[in-house]
Amino acid sequence: MVKPRKGDDFYLNTVLNNRFKVESKIGEGGFGAVYRGVQLATGRKVALKLLHPEMTKDENLVARFRREGMVLCNLRDAHTITTYDFDQTPDGTLYIAMELLEGRSLHAIFHEQAPLEWKRVFKILGEMCSSLAEAHAQGIVHRDLKPENIYLESRPGNPEFVKILDFGIAKVMRGESIDPQSPQLTATGQTLGTLEYMSPEQLMGKALDGRSDVYALGVVAYEMITGRLPFPDAKGPAGLITAQLKQTPPPPSQANPKAALPKSADAVILKCLEKDKNNRYPDVQALARALQDVVNHAGDTAAASQPRIMGADLLETRQDNKILGSPPAMPPATGPAMSAPMHASSPAGAPSPFAVQSSPHIAPMASGAYAPAPYAPQAQAPSQAYAQPPMQQPPQASVMGMHAQPPAMVAPASSSKWIWWVVALLVLGAGAGAVLALLMK
Repeated sequence: MVKPRKGDDFYLNTVLNNRFKVESKIGEGGFGAVYRGVQLATGRKVALKLLHPEMTKDENLVARFRREGMVLCNLRDAHTITTYDFDQTPDGTLYIAMELLEGRSLHAIFHEQAPLEWKRVFKILGEMCSSLAEAHAQGIVHRDLKPENIYLESRPGNPEFVKILDFGIAKVMRGESIDPQSPQLTATGQTLGTLEYMSPEQLMGKALDGRSDVYALGVVAYEMITGRLPFPDAKGPAGLITAQLKQTPPPPSQANPKAALPKSADAVILKCLEKDKNNRYPDVQALARALQDVVNHAGDTAAASQPRIMGADLLETRQDNKILGSPPAMPPATGPAMSAPMHASSPAGAPSPFAVQSSPHIAPMASGAYAPAPYAPQAQAPSQAYAQPPMQQPPQASVMGMHAQPPAMVAPASSSKWIWWVVALLVLGAGAGAVLALLMK
């Protein structure tokens, strides 16, 4: 390992265990600094977190750091930052090599855009639950969930893909108990930045499980949606601890009335913030389901409040019934005529009982819905399906395309002539009879 230089670039250009080269500083925290680096064997860009040298003097801390590192390397959830290596250099420097994220922290986004839309926050929490579920199954409690440890990356199809950082580091750094007078709680940059998201049982040094992280998720959700923490008036570490242990925050919808937060969303967040862990969600899987249910219900409610657009098929059925009425009795068709499909040019008064959706009386609107067009019956030939059997009648002449009337309606001219001949004969017969009677007298 190259001997580090003094000053702000303490580790710059340092090679760690002949595997990772430190290139530039990304940021610094209370326990160490994060650098941009490269894995020499592969050329892969990595993030290197190095602990301050004075922290490595505690042998117990180093042993626990290694043990945690072995567990963290087994976390594979897509929403957990990938860890490549945990190790210590010959001169005692502890480091963590992990994937280099190109997104931004939720902390930075919040300070630019606060407050955030509640559905957006619930989506972020849901992806956090995916990461935490795997960790909790392996007995790892994050213990330091806060906006600074939540990164959002842009991925195809997901512009805010969640990544959670620093699993187990808070547990290692703070040990199993919290002393309000300890330097860790009063150190600049660590007191409020950590205490604000701690569960009551963590503050009291009790045994922790996944429900402690559920509490922290509730604090994060409350802050992101309302633009403030649950206890913004708490003064100093002692006042904040007292508030976390004894006070109940107002519902988020009251803290930020403009958020338009449904009561069901209020209930989910407040359940996460219960003082007694037994009253919270039993695990992050249950919380994730509750978050999704609220979002789904809000979507259903919004859809129900919109004016309903009548379906085209139902509208066509009503239109046909309104204008056409009941179909008239049809004369029986013979042969294959009944199996022929109804054509769109069927006349009024002969709707098809098989094809309501093909009604010719529906015209599309510009909005994409459908409305009835003015009904205008057309003089068209009947479709094959409803053609009547041909009548047996003599051939008819046509003039200018207009057919003569059927014989049933107008008597033929030849019949009229025979009638006149019969009348004339009867008159003549009656006259001849009268003349003969006179002559015989």
